[in-house]
Amino acid sequence: MEFLKVLLIIIEATTSLLIVGLVLIQRSKSEGMGLAFGSGAGESLFGARAGNVLSRATAVLAVVFLLTTLSLGILYSHKKTTLMDSIKSEPPVPVSSSAATPQDLKLPTTPTTSTNQP
Repeated sequence: MEFLKVLLIIIEATTSLLIVGLVLIQRSKSEGMGLAFGSGAGESLFGARAGNVLSRATAVLAVVFLLTTLSLGILYSHKKTTLMDSIKSEPPVPVSSSAATPQDLKLPTTPTTSTNQP
C-alpha cells in the first residue's frame, strides 16, 4: 500500500510539472510566454496543428492529475484511527463552589524595590 502511495505521489508531481510546462509553451492570443520559450519551435515540431496537440496533451495530463489526486485522497482517508479516537476522554474536573483566595493560588511574589537608594 505504501508503494502505491509513493508511486501516485511521483506521478502527480511529474504531471503537475508537465502541465505547467505545456501551459507555458502554448501560444497565447498575444504571444506572451509562449514566444519567449520558443513556441515557434514547437509549431515546427508538431506541424500546423501544434495548438491542437498541445491542448490535447494538457487535457490528458489534467485528467491524469485529477485521477491521481482523487486516488491519493481515497488512500489517505482510510486510516484505522481518527483524530477523535486519539484524544483521551477524561472526566471533567468538578469546580468548587467557593472562590479561590490568593493564598490558595500560591502566586509568585515580586520583590518590591525601594525608591530611596543611596
